[in-house]
Amino acid sequence: MASDYARLLKQDFADMTAAADSWQRVSREMDTAFDQHRTKVTGPLHASWQGDDAKAALTFLEDIEMRINVVRTESMTISKAIDTVRFRMEQAQTDLRNAVRSAEAEGFVVDDSGSVGEASCEVDESPGEAQNKLDRMKHFQEEINTAVKDARKASDDGHHALSELRGEIMDRTNKHMAAESAGDSQQAMKDLGVKGPQIPKDPKDAAAWWKGLDDASRQEYATMYPEQIGKANGLPSTVRDDANRLALDQELNFVSGSDQAIPGIPEDRHNLEVLKAELDKRDGATGNKKLYLLDFDDFDDGKAVIAMGNPDTADNVGVQVPGTATTMDSTGGQLSRIEKLQRSAERADPTANTSMVYWLGYDAPEIPSTEAPNLAVTGTGRADDAAPDLRNFTHGLRASHEGADRAHMTVLGHSYGATVVGDAAAGGNGLDADSISVVGSPGMTVGSASDLHVDPHHVYSGIAPDDPISQAQDLTLGPDPNTQIFGGTRFVTDTHGHSGYWDDNSRSLANQGRIIAGQEPDKAPYAPVDM
Repeated sequence: MASDYARLLKQDFADMTAAADSWQRVSREMDTAFDQHRTKVTGPLHASWQGDDAKAALTFLEDIEMRINVVRTESMTISKAIDTVRFRMEQAQTDLRNAVRSAEAEGFVVDDSGSVGEASCEVDESPGEAQNKLDRMKHFQEEINTAVKDARKASDDGHHALSELRGEIMDRTNKHMAAESAGDSQQAMKDLGVKGPQIPKDPKDAAAWWKGLDDASRQEYATMYPEQIGKANGLPSTVRDDANRLALDQELNFVSGSDQAIPGIPEDRHNLEVLKAELDKRDGATGNKKLYLLDFDDFDDGKAVIAMGNPDTADNVGVQVPGTATTMDSTGGQLSRIEKLQRSAERADPTANTSMVYWLGYDAPEIPSTEAPNLAVTGTGRADDAAPDLRNFTHGLRASHEGADRAHMTVLGHSYGATVVGDAAAGGNGLDADSISVVGSPGMTVGSASDLHVDPHHVYSGIAPDDPISQAQDLTLGPDPNTQIFGGTRFVTDTHGHSGYWDDNSRSLANQGRIIAGQEPDKAPYAPVDM
């Protein structure tokens, strides 16, 4: 007690501050190294090198990337642990010095061991005064003892937390080092009683919260809580991409090679591997072809939200919602579709920068069959569930957009995705979109374009004459949006079937590009209304 008291009273915490800063700097440098390695080494190789040699080399290089990320996470956690201990000990030191100062101000003396005693002068005291003096001495002694105890506990907690972070995690035989680093970080913070980021649910509030943080806190949260940061609508797309890629690697590493079921983790890692592979193929892309992973979920059929080009800096933003039977296995084909839409918008307006977002943020209905009847495709249940998430996402894009000029945002839906778009646009405050465009729509859950919280003249629809949807509408999802009574604008389509709307050199694709660019498409006659 005596030595702890004397040490705390005089302790200088400059070394702890310097150590925390140094470990955080290591983490930042690892983040930079990972990004450079991914975009300049493994990314281009994934895109251009195939075969057994390529597979072996990329396995080795990706192991390096994983190690870089482990160092990033562990270093940031060490920094946070040291800084937390420093803060708690400085607080204890302040409490101690205040207690000593107050005791001395009332005429007591505190010796080198931290014991509170009376001054040497003798005065006559009444029994009441004597008791009061004893009570005050006891009070100050308790404050001093508590401060020393708090400092000791902070030190012990820090020692326990740091013991979780050992270099042996980097052993080459450890096949789960990325997942373990995430677990180590969580356990270390639990040991120190540190809570994670308290992110507001409203996208505008989340954006303001993020802007109010200092750079060190932002780096800390993105590194130590990647899943929470990656899913937060309203935060910058670059930040969400960085966090989600880290979370994806950690989760994939967690389930890779596992020989037993892990509570809360799907036994089938297929969705994670598919998503990772599709991102890897384009890791060398630059400019508005660069991909930003804005959300993902590996359960069931999988969910993924991926932007092509940074939506925060784009002049035009399109959000494409796919339809029935879309799963994680559809990612490659869906990315090709948004790339075609992006090129079409750029042809319509070469002066504008366009970002396209693939939004599989919902559980799309499965195709029904005689063996597996499925009523989801004929009901609004899946759309009802998806609508709040789509609204939060688009409002988040508004909140994270940079610059004074508002981006022109178009939300597009195909097949059942059109139903999701209509449901989301009709509810709450709508999607805050400038335009809505749907193709192959079985209905948008509303009776007219005026119900969608957007100018009805900017509600566009297209349908191919031989699209089976045009012959199978049963009105359970709403009336046909291609009719005049619906109140929107029908545009020309010259493609065939339910999935031809993105055919190269087609008017169907060109018209969607014009809409995304904020221009008017070629108009088509309205579909007849069955009486």
